[in-house]
Amino acid sequence: MNTPLREEHAMQAPSIPGTHDRTVPSLRLRQILRTYCWNFDPSGIADLRASLDDGHYTWLRDELARAMAGCSEVSGWWRESVGEFGGSAAAAQRDLWRRLFPGQPEPDPAIVDAASDAG
Repeated sequence: MNTPLREEHAMQAPSIPGTHDRTVPSLRLRQILRTYCWNFDPSGIADLRASLDDGHYTWLRDELARAMAGCSEVSGWWRESVGEFGGSAAAAQRDLWRRLFPGQPEPDPAIVDAASDAG
């Protein structure tokens, strides 16, 4: 069933002391990732994709693109938001992007940075 917020996963993500980045994205993005993508749960990611297809979270694509452009390889906010993902943060983010936005090009950090500067 497609629900805009998967409550059973909402409170499972622990806060990891001392892992906060200077480029931390919005709380709403971190909460959605924590709720739907914790430990890269396939059913949660599928629910998020269905929610996106239904028109929910219209802001998510742009915010995730900005977050990916600003994420360091060892990113505290990323680990706090998705838990265990295996491999590098950049590879995990690319994988999540492809699952959520299939067929759409991955964010180009230069383009994302330019758009952020203009806004």
